[in-house]
Amino acid sequence: MAMLRGGIVSNWWRRIDPLPSSEIPRRLTDANLRWHQNRYGDPDPDPAYAPHVFGEHTPFISVTAGTVERDAVHYRHEFYPAWEVALRFATDGWRRDGFVFACYVFILGRKSVPHQAFAEELRELNIYTDFSLFKPEGEITAKISIPPPQIEKFDYYNISDVWQAFNTNRLPTPTKTVLNPLYQLPSDISNVRGYLL
Repeated sequence: MAMLRGGIVSNWWRRIDPLPSSEIPRRLTDANLRWHQNRYGDPDPDPAYAPHVFGEHTPFISVTAGTVERDAVHYRHEFYPAWEVALRFATDGWRRDGFVFACYVFILGRKSVPHQAFAEELRELNIYTDFSLFKPEGEITAKISIPPPQIEKFDYYNISDVWQAFNTNRLPTPTKTVLNPLYQLPSDISNVRGYLL
């Protein structure tokens, strides 16, 4: 419930509160974004946070929108839906109960790493062209925090219910859902008046 009222914050903010705003530009860099994506569990390269692993002080928040990978050998696409990726992470690889948050973030369709308000679409190969083993996670990376009006709800999943659903060829359903009364539909604040097809 606290995350619905206060937002989802980065591990860095969770460890250092109040967050030193003067350090934010120094932490929101391309190098740190790559470290977050590919070296999350490695020692932090910033001497101020050594010998801790980078993930303990990351200014980024991983969310997923799912993705599609091309299997050129078998002439097909591999689909990684957002709910499945999120639930796998929430349950620590299907080992424990977990919470999945439904929320939205704003992306520009181009790199905007120093700009805290916009998330990075790491799954977009036309923007982020470096190879990553983690592309199937369909990552969208928020920065510093996701405010309460952007969080629609959270779903709680009991891992035994998840396994029972998988064993009977059903999709898992949440044990409990909690809606956020502070949520604001993105369409309520959009200034897009129309678009061309």
